[in-house]
Amino acid sequence: MNKIAHYLNTHIIGEVVTNPAVRAAFATDGSTLTHVPEMVAFPRSTSDIRKAARFAWQLAEKGHSLPLITRGAGTDTSGGAIGTGLVVATGSHMDHIFEYDARQKLVRLQPGVTVSSLRNALALHGTAVPELHWEHARATVGGVLASTRLAAECVDQLEIVLASGDVLQTRRLSKRELTKMKGKTGFEADIYRAVDALIEDNQQLIDELQHDDERIEHEGYAGIEQVKERDGSLDLAPLFLGTQGTLGIISEMILKADFVNQSPTLIVASFATTSQAHDAIDILDELDVTWVEYVDTAYLEAAAKAGKTFGFFDEAKESLGTVAATLIVTINDFNERARAKKMKKVLARFKPLAPHIVSTTDLINSDLRALGSVTYWALNPDQGELSAPPLLDGLYVPTARFEDFSRTLDELAKKHHVSLALYGRPLDELWYVRPTLRLSTVGDKQKLIKLSAELLTLVEKYRGSAFGAGGEGRFAAALRSEHDELAELYRKIKAIFDPHGILNPGVKQPSDVRELAKQLRGTYHGPSATDHLAKF
Repeated sequence: MNKIAHYLNTHIIGEVVTNPAVRAAFATDGSTLTHVPEMVAFPRSTSDIRKAARFAWQLAEKGHSLPLITRGAGTDTSGGAIGTGLVVATGSHMDHIFEYDARQKLVRLQPGVTVSSLRNALALHGTAVPELHWEHARATVGGVLASTRLAAECVDQLEIVLASGDVLQTRRLSKRELTKMKGKTGFEADIYRAVDALIEDNQQLIDELQHDDERIEHEGYAGIEQVKERDGSLDLAPLFLGTQGTLGIISEMILKADFVNQSPTLIVASFATTSQAHDAIDILDELDVTWVEYVDTAYLEAAAKAGKTFGFFDEAKESLGTVAATLIVTINDFNERARAKKMKKVLARFKPLAPHIVSTTDLINSDLRALGSVTYWALNPDQGELSAPPLLDGLYVPTARFEDFSRTLDELAKKHHVSLALYGRPLDELWYVRPTLRLSTVGDKQKLIKLSAELLTLVEKYRGSAFGAGGEGRFAAALRSEHDELAELYRKIKAIFDPHGILNPGVKQPSDVRELAKQLRGTYHGPSATDHLAKF
């Protein structure tokens, strides 16, 4: 064991491990990249994280670098949960739900609690954190918040360990409280002063971000637009959401829950053409249903080859002749009569499109629950040399431009001789595509990078974003190296919170594509999109 690990073990309650097998296990995440860490820390408290950060800060002040990489369950598909240095793995011990306030519907928990564990615990009270229901079931809640801004509305308060080892409790400071904070000494006060000044100096640019209605962006530190209100109040919490551990480490949180119906109605509609499925999406957008998933037939066919058959799919093929896509529609209104009424509207509006439809109001005892794993079979090929690696997961494409995007995506697939079957959440305008490749070959590694770069350009062509669901991590950051006014703003934000560059270096920062190619692994067996559907 090296001296740093030995020193940290004498000061923290948790463990710091240098065992080669453990380091190898933490060298990969849900992305196609690999980085072997020097050591892995398993903290048991905020104090443990604080001591590790303080030690790394002190080393940096002396000219030595010990990067800190925050990691939950390692499901991130952008490479944001790996790196050299010290991996801080919160998923092992920091997995406690401390308390639930039933009156205010607030839950206090540690970052290592998984989404499924939180969901099951809150279900006992008839509540849930709605913004988390679509995420990876086995991802940690802290990892979700660090990876995406989509869950911002559920956050009441965050406890953050800063790069210096200081602990910050987020809350909205009034203009008067902000003035008082800026008059204090210490790193936290330095941050408030610098962020407030940065916003004032870049107000026009930030205003442009706020007023772009079509924009969904997790690149860089776009949360800056939500930090300061017109009344002069300021809350740093939005800056820590979706920033992938590059500004601070979430060590505890208070989230807002709400009452949810535990027995939703499910409608599964299969369509003969993708055009009909797209028309159905437009209809559903008008009817205010709770949840919609789009599943390309390629996923169902892959499941069938593995022996996982679905009665509705066989019936749909017999009825329609061919099935291009299937929509899974969830209606979750509390009132049973309201659910029945909405279901009737969906069926009536769908009728001219002639889909094959099955439905259930008893999901617990229905075989449709197995749809939760339908994407597993396509994303985890049985042939060991084949894999379905992520390109740019969670693409945002505006609904009005989706049909054109879909058509051009087919052309891209033909150009590279790959299948790019779509899975998506149409009402959120978020989409996922995965090619099947042999990453053990140089040619397919090159194809992965080319496909990703061209897909990024394609999405932007239709006024979308490659970062609709999460940050750019390591992988996509290397594909975007331009330096514009916005990129310079993000660089300054990073410098405020992490002046020594010790928090997840290389993540959300431009890097060399050639270096990226060296980090690609020869095989890929990362977390599958099964987890996206695992809510059933």
